[in-house]
This record gives sequence, structure tokens and C-alpha cells, in this order.
Amino acid sequence: MERAGRADQMRVRRRERERMAFGNTLILLRDQAPLHRGNLILPSGFSFEDLVEHLNRRIFFWSGTARGPNSYGVRHFERYKQEHPVLLRIGFRSLLLANPRAEPLFCKYNSGAPRCSYGRKSPRGPHTFLPAAVFSGTPGQVVEVTFCSEIELPTDTELGRQPTGPWGLLL
Repeated sequence: MERAGRADQMRVRRRERERMAFGNTLILLRDQAPLHRGNLILPSGFSFEDLVEHLNRRIFFWSGTARGPNSYGVRHFERYKQEHPVLLRIGFRSLLLANPRAEPLFCKYNSGAPRCSYGRKSPRGPHTFLPAAVFSGTPGQVVEVTFCSEIELPTDTELGRQPTGPWGLLL
């Protein structure tokens, strides 16, 4: 957003997908339609706009296994499949080796789609994403992996059109 001269959008929830361009690069940003303010509980001093910016400053990956993404990732794909998205499959170890200075942060839920559960709102805030050293869950409980910096895709990154493949190398 900043490179596209659209920093004013950093703290604004996107109701629809948004195209942003800088130089010869066109980026399509996913909508944030499932991000409902009424489903959230935020800590004191952390506003909804702070949360939107907190999300907008990240690169997101769904966790998964060799068979495919987790159920959250599959549901996300189903929501947007009419747009014919391209999926990337990246081994976590390869991603870390290609980005030794980038710290992965982990989340136990779909951070951008809060839900009320049993009448309780979903907590979000500055501690939604945690480094491995303080993440209080197992690898199987990781729903999202995020980075707050640019990352390089590893050479073994695969490309597909469905969560189950087929997969081919991204060249």
C-alpha cells in the first residue's frame, strides 16, 4: 500500500478486493469482508483500525501437510474459488532457509474472520501472532503463519489451482 502511494488505506477494512499498482507490479489484495468489528474483543488502547493495520502489514500462509492446507485454508479457497486463485505450496523448512532473517509468527485461528462462539467475542490484538518461543500450542494447532517483512519464495515452491493439486514447480 505504501509503495503504491495508498498508505491511507492501511487502516481501512477492505469490503471488496483491491488492486494496487507500483511500477510494473500489480497486486490484488483480498477483501476483508469476514472481519466484523462486532465479533471482536480488543484490548484497551488497541482500536479496530489498529487491528486492520496490524493485519495489512503481514504476509499470510495457511498451515497444512503434504496432503494440502488445513481446513481453514480449504474454506478460504472455497469462498474465493470463482476468482480462480493460484495456490502456492511451500515447505516450511524451505521457506525458513530462503528467509533466514524473517521471523515467522503463528496464530491459532483465522485472524481475519473473527466469530462469536457461545456468546463470546473473538479476542484480537497485538498478541494475535506469536513467535515460536511463546506460542502456546502444538504445530498442529497453527492455523496461520505470518511474516512482517518481505520474503523470498524458495526455489522448490509449487503452484496449483486446487488445494489438492496437481502441483508443479513455480519457475
